[in-house]
Amino acid sequence: MVVSSSRLPNGTVIDIAQIDKINLAKLEFGNSKEIEKLRSAAESDGVFYLDFHGSEMGNLLFQQLGEIYYLSQQYFDQDEALKTKDIRSDQKSSQDRGYKSCETDQTFEMSYDELVKGDLRLPQSLQPSRHTLKYFSEICHNATLTMLRSLSTSLSPDEPFEKYHQKSKQNDSGFKLVYEPCIPKKSEVLENKHTDSGTLTILFAEQLGLHVQLADGSWGYTDSIPGCAIVHVADSLQFMSGGKLRSPVHRVTQPVDGFMKRYFLSYFLRPEDSFKEKCRLRD
Repeated sequence: MVVSSSRLPNGTVIDIAQIDKINLAKLEFGNSKEIEKLRSAAESDGVFYLDFHGSEMGNLLFQQLGEIYYLSQQYFDQDEALKTKDIRSDQKSSQDRGYKSCETDQTFEMSYDELVKGDLRLPQSLQPSRHTLKYFSEICHNATLTMLRSLSTSLSPDEPFEKYHQKSKQNDSGFKLVYEPCIPKKSEVLENKHTDSGTLTILFAEQLGLHVQLADGSWGYTDSIPGCAIVHVADSLQFMSGGKLRSPVHRVTQPVDGFMKRYFLSYFLRPEDSFKEKCRLRD
């Protein structure tokens, strides 16, 4: 796809990525045209909007979205001393569970398995909303599996991608709250270009921030569209597909100067640990 110019209220012109919109309900019903549209988007730019309209799961998810943004603000507004109690000393260096903080952002990630099983010790401020967080994670998880099955149908029916995402196998899938504020000077935003290491990433964003490199090399911001989330392919799925699917380079930045609180919600579908070992052996 390409980018198109858009003018912000202050007159600044920015590039917006013109990417496909994939309807989740049509994928759930096995609509062949929508499945091929998904495959094409995942092969070309590797990033697209996931439209939840018409999906029962989606209606429930967006009813909860406002509450979870509010929970994020309440959590990250706490004193640093309280948040540091949520650092997970029991995790591997490759994991993002619990509270993490760096120069540009603060995050709190909840393991999908721990949240669903009820094993996760949530911070006091999030504990009353355990059911909401669990249900939101389950909807995101099911949506990623629906996309994964659809891609398998189109690309790999004999070696389905979902075989590496079995419930019984240990994995690092998780739901992450992110606080990454805009800073006073755009020119001082630190470069953070990267690709994600998992399978599929779902991102909910109310403000501009995700800047993605498209297949033609151009860069564009992803827009905030009501009823939609942003999804992109990650490295493990690119590997599973033999390089047919594209894990796009992206970063979080800002289009203009000016401090502003900014929150993102991310769900990361990650393959089971045995697949990561398989990748290491083949590297």
